[in-house]
Amino acid sequence: MLLRRLVVKGCLLFLLLLPGLAAAGFHPFSSESLDEITAAREGRPFLLLLWSVDCPPCLKELEEISRLYPRFAPDGLVLISTDSTDYADDAQQILTRYGLADAENWRFAGSFPERLRYRIDPNWYGELPRAYFYNARHERIGKSGTLSRELLQQFIEQLH
Repeated sequence: MLLRRLVVKGCLLFLLLLPGLAAAGFHPFSSESLDEITAAREGRPFLLLLWSVDCPPCLKELEEISRLYPRFAPDGLVLISTDSTDYADDAQQILTRYGLADAENWRFAGSFPERLRYRIDPNWYGELPRAYFYNARHERIGKSGTLSRELLQQFIEQLH
C-alpha cells in the first residue's frame, strides 16, 4: 500500500513538472528581461524578434531566419515567443523544426502580456511578427510584419 502511494505521488509530481521541463529551452521573459538581453550584448548589434505559434507570418519569417541562421553572429539573434506557458510545447516544436532551438529563446512570463509589450516598446500594440534591429550603440529600429530576405541579409552584414 505504501509503495503504491509513493508510485502515485511520484507520477503526479512528474506530471506537474512536465510543462516546466518541456519549456526548459526558454528563458522566462519578464519586465526586467530586456535590460538583461541588452546588457549581455553591450557594444554589439543584434536582432530581437517577437513571434507566436498562431501567427502564420511569424512561421514564414522563422523559416527564412532558419536559412540565414548560420550567418548570424553567435549572440546576434534573440527570439521571444509571446505565447503563454500553455503553448510552450508547440513553440519548442516549431523552433526545433526550423533549427532554432539552440538560439537564445525567451517566452513571455506572467499573466499580463500587455505590460511586457509596453516594456519592450510603448508604441507596440502586439502585432506580429515584430522585430527590432539594435545597432552597436543599441539604437533600435522597430518593424512590424515579415522581414524580407534582403533586409535580413543587410542586418546580418552589420552583425559582423
